[in-house]
Amino acid sequence: MEYLTRSLQLAAQDSVFRFYPMCKSLKLLSLCFADYLILICKGSLSDVRVLKDALGEFSSAIGLHINASKSHVFFGGVSAAEIQLTKGTFPLKYVGVPMRPTKWKHEDCDIIIQKFKMRLHTWASRHLSFAGRIQLIHSVLFGLQNYWMSIFVLPQSIIKEVEKLCRGFLWGVNGNRSKIHMASWTKVCLPKAYGGLGFRNGSVWN
Repeated sequence: MEYLTRSLQLAAQDSVFRFYPMCKSLKLLSLCFADYLILICKGSLSDVRVLKDALGEFSSAIGLHINASKSHVFFGGVSAAEIQLTKGTFPLKYVGVPMRPTKWKHEDCDIIIQKFKMRLHTWASRHLSFAGRIQLIHSVLFGLQNYWMSIFVLPQSIIKEVEKLCRGFLWGVNGNRSKIHMASWTKVCLPKAYGGLGFRNGSVWN
């Protein structure tokens, strides 16, 4: 893969090749991890041909070939017939993380909400103390939120929904209704020195 990366970088020096606009400053044209490989370029036939020729030379030298049945192309302005790969749709998944060329939309974030709900469902049968729920919110729920927020700029609606789930878990739920909240979320997010629990307000630092 190191050889392939060098081959692609050399091919990118071709005068007809253009990087994808959001990757131009980094000169990024490939992502590789284990058996995942993503090639990125401007959506024109000439750019695709540069990468295709580089892959052809790599195949001749190493003996590895593109598996067309497991490969997809995500493009604009280039027909699938010219590339001879199945057309894929966004968001695509790279090492389990959904990716799209634009900002995330609310409907793209279902995976995040589902992960939170799965955790909460697992804990629902346990008799947890108030201090125990605080610790789980700090170490697990906010850990999940921080992970996704370090990768993407999440919609405010998703951040508010995550906070709603955290509030419900903190104060408890009676049936389908949350129990009385003894303090507002703003106060809960204050530092411990000021009477809060030290939670971080996601809407402030996203």
